Amino acid sequence: MKRNMGWQLLALVAGLVLTVEARAQEVSAGAAGSFGNTGQIVISSDFRATIGYTSVSGPGDQFLIDLRPSVDYFLKENLSLGGTVYLGTAFQRGDDPLLVGVGIRGGYNIPLNSSVSVWPKLGLAVAHSDGFLGFGERTFLEVSLSAPFLVHLAPHFFFGAGPGLITQLGDDTVATLHVSAVVGGYF
Repeated sequence: MKRNMGWQLLALVAGLVLTVEARAQEVSAGAAGSFGNTGQIVISSDFRATIGYTSVSGPGDQFLIDLRPSVDYFLKENLSLGGTVYLGTAFQRGDDPLLVGVGIRGGYNIPLNSSVSVWPKLGLAVAHSDGFLGFGERTFLEVSLSAPFLVHLAPHFFFGAGPGLITQLGDDTVATLHVSAVVGGYF
């Protein structure tokens, strides 16, 4: 009986050592390259950024470019604060309308597994348009909420898509529910 207890004790100690070693490797691998660590800087573009071609009455056919480059910083584990710049134009007959703006946003990354997370963000921006997307000249406040699901296929690179809601408040109030894509990297 005493001999069996010795083997059982040895097996128990070996199992505990292997479990602790495996857990330590898992934590250090996740801490080194996972998205959302404190101090990470994320550079991305939300592809509500549009490059498109539309045919409309009035000015005629338009070729649109609407870019929204963004930079975010993780203040704490998974908690981000960032900013974005709005740059848009439409090439058409006559004057080319322009969209410019700047905004701030906060987000919280929620890891779902080792390669997928969801990163909901709430943003506030001020923008000016002189006829972009047919709204005429106006300055507006934009409140946005998005929740893209991110896929981290390679270290420091992600892409994703998800639902979003944008409300523009000004002379004309516009609410848009959409699905947008995002691509970015972090260091």
